[in-house]
Amino acid sequence: MNEEDAAYLKGRKAPIAGSILTSTSRFLNNPRMRDVYAQMGLKRDGLDLPPAYLIPELDRAIAEEFDQEHIEALLAAEKARLPELAQWLDACFVSNWKDRDLTHCATGTVGAEIRTFLSETPFDVDFMFRDAPGSDLAYLQKRRVQNHDIEHLLTGFDPSQVGEIALIVANAVAIHAYFEPELAGALTFQPMTLVSTSIMRMTCHYPDVVPAILEGVARGQAMGARQERPLFMIRWEDWVDVPLDEARRSLHIDGGPEDGHWAWVDSASRG
Repeated sequence: MNEEDAAYLKGRKAPIAGSILTSTSRFLNNPRMRDVYAQMGLKRDGLDLPPAYLIPELDRAIAEEFDQEHIEALLAAEKARLPELAQWLDACFVSNWKDRDLTHCATGTVGAEIRTFLSETPFDVDFMFRDAPGSDLAYLQKRRVQNHDIEHLLTGFDPSQVGEIALIVANAVAIHAYFEPELAGALTFQPMTLVSTSIMRMTCHYPDVVPAILEGVARGQAMGARQERPLFMIRWEDWVDVPLDEARRSLHIDGGPEDGHWAWVDSASRG
């Protein structure tokens, strides 16, 4: 690019100079956010550390920029606007899948799939927000975490890099369709950060995976657009005796890829 073309794209303007880096974006002004976002978007996914290694640092950066009391107030306003949400929040239903007896669930049912998953997975489905929720927002966050691995299982979006992106996008689309924009943005900020940095990271270092990532975005968008409410509001515990295919059709979460469709992605996006 020559100087004339560069000047055209810059509008023949220059930013105001100062003694320190400042911006109209509070996120760009946050050194922790700048650092972790750049690292997550530009790093390689080496075998020395787990892919989620930087998420605690990302969460710390987000906590510095979001006022939890304000988010609580936004959720309270939505609770007053949406009777279904108010009923869900007031019920405050929680459960522990590891303590739930699923032995009676017939083969091919939602419960049988969850039973198999729990017996084979090394993951802890209740790895965060273990305490009793002390507020509506804490309850919402707890159920999001409790349902996350179940959503992977039942949507068909596996826990690969691509499956994670697909599930995040499905949830983000559904959340934005259900809630007012400011609350939806707050609830999806962290996972959408993972989407944007994942796309950049794959583009930088693992271009073979980029078409699969974009497929995951498209599949997630299509599934999320069919939802009447956020996926975290589904009480999967009520569906354990329903055949899996029937549950998927009823909840509009059919259309996921065949088992193993993205199995190659993890090895192709590491190292």
